Amino acid sequence: MSMKPTRRLSRLIVPGAIGVLLAATGCAGPSAGDSDAVQVGLLANLSGPAATSFGVPFQHGFELALQQAKAAFDDADVKVEIQTQDAKSEVTSAVTGYNKLRQAGAPIVINDSQSPLGQAVAPLANDDKIAFLSGAGSELENKDGFAFRFTDLGTPTTAMGQYLTEHGAKRVGVIVASDNPSFATLADTTEKGLPGGFDSRQEVASTDTDFSAVLANLRDDDVDAVVLSVLPAQAGNLMLQMDQSGGFDHVIRAGTVAISSETYTVAEDAADDFVFPQVWAPGMQGGSSFEKAYADKYDESPTAYSALGYQVGWTVAAAILAADEDGDVDGASLRDAIPAASTSDLVAEHSILSLELTKDGAAVSEGVMASFADDGSMQVASN
Repeated sequence: MSMKPTRRLSRLIVPGAIGVLLAATGCAGPSAGDSDAVQVGLLANLSGPAATSFGVPFQHGFELALQQAKAAFDDADVKVEIQTQDAKSEVTSAVTGYNKLRQAGAPIVINDSQSPLGQAVAPLANDDKIAFLSGAGSELENKDGFAFRFTDLGTPTTAMGQYLTEHGAKRVGVIVASDNPSFATLADTTEKGLPGGFDSRQEVASTDTDFSAVLANLRDDDVDAVVLSVLPAQAGNLMLQMDQSGGFDHVIRAGTVAISSETYTVAEDAADDFVFPQVWAPGMQGGSSFEKAYADKYDESPTAYSALGYQVGWTVAAAILAADEDGDVDGASLRDAIPAASTSDLVAEHSILSLELTKDGAAVSEGVMASFADDGSMQVASN
């Protein structure tokens, strides 16, 4: 089979059954579902700027994991249904979608990305005693311990700074979309891995498309490496403009964990030799069966967020089974089960990346350095 990288919204919303026990609803409103089934709320960015890179790949990986977990659910006589709401890459829709999932009786809600969305929903989840798993990069309000972040920005991002140092970078600049707290955090965390910090810091907005001024500043600052802490499409546009403006032929181009295949869609050949940290990349040990299953189902190669959705899906499955074994499956029992579930035997059996969720709501994940292959798919970067 010819596998294509995820470059489009070919499967924007996937309503309907995803197995005998696992049903995904559309986004028209909450469904009562099976009263005996555990309602798993998926608050996915299925439209808007976060859809292509984060929401849709995560949804695919998450649903694949729960499909594969059906045998374990059957053995435990547990029914599970997925209730899906489109967060639309915006805070208002995320809150609306969360409220619909709460009304549908979901004791657990998973949101794929974006700090502002997670920061808006986390206090609500704590008040409602609903377990909440978020891809937010920034800290979440978590007074009662119901909010968990499954994105570890620190470990792989700090490693990016160390990578640049090991590869001879002496003067490192950064371009950061400072209006988004996640990208500011990514830039600051990358800097921690640099002995001397950044020698040039250029701030842009997430909506900017003309980078001539910041590129001129970087040339004047004589940097030999540039970290792009911006949206995936912006990173691609920046590299195109680097090639067009000149002066960056011998500058190392680096990214963050927020980079996706959308970057290559925009940049194409301009992304040659671009390196960036990821929680997972095709070719990592133990991921071949996942890659094949994903490609067979969706006719495209998985991305890091596909893998993250898959890992989180198995963690949710393990938490549901553990809570059911101990008694009722509700928000509190799931909250208590999630940390141990993330490193349980069931998750380890199907694990494709290292991801531990801690009791204080943080995540620990080693990650890997990645680059783009000639066809635009991601691969483990060569040293």
